[in-house]
Amino acid sequence: MKSKFICLIIILCFNMIYSQNGYIIKNNGDTIAVDMKIDGLNVRSFQTIEKLQEKVVYKINGEKFVSKPDELKGFCIKTDQRDFWFDTIDHKFLFRLVNDKLQNFKVYQIYGSSFFMMKYSSSLAYLVKKDNQPDYFFGISLAKRWKNELLEIVKDCPEIYTKFSDEVKKIQFEYEFESYLNEYIKNCRNNK
Repeated sequence: MKSKFICLIIILCFNMIYSQNGYIIKNNGDTIAVDMKIDGLNVRSFQTIEKLQEKVVYKINGEKFVSKPDELKGFCIKTDQRDFWFDTIDHKFLFRLVNDKLQNFKVYQIYGSSFFMMKYSSSLAYLVKKDNQPDYFFGISLAKRWKNELLEIVKDCPEIYTKFSDEVKKIQFEYEFESYLNEYIKNCRNNK
């Protein structure tokens, strides 16, 4: 009987350790491993990302919690595909699409027309935070708009600007935009 109880405790502890697939970052900077279940999350999960902008549900040691943006600095959901980081900005959790290693270039993907900066008929928008420059915000309503905005973002790197200007014909999906931004980070931002 005693050995069954010990085995049960070991199994429960093992399960708790390995079921943690995310983190919350409290306002005081503490990072806590948590369990989050968000089915099918990917860069194109617009409705899911929109819901996560308002609140996040997670478990700590089996106990369920719900947090709103003012209660956390941010959170991370780890999937097989990637880590999905959300930072609190202007009372919303925003999905951080890319950022460089030096933390001075971040691009957030925003979904939904209720966001504070949304000035477009489009419900997909991006917020760019770069060095000491003013925040740059744009909505996406047409595929060709992505290329124009990409060129605006990379204009501080002549080599990549010329390459993208010549080679990129049209960007149709978020993952293409993300791929170009990561190429910019790799070739320009991390070499400063």
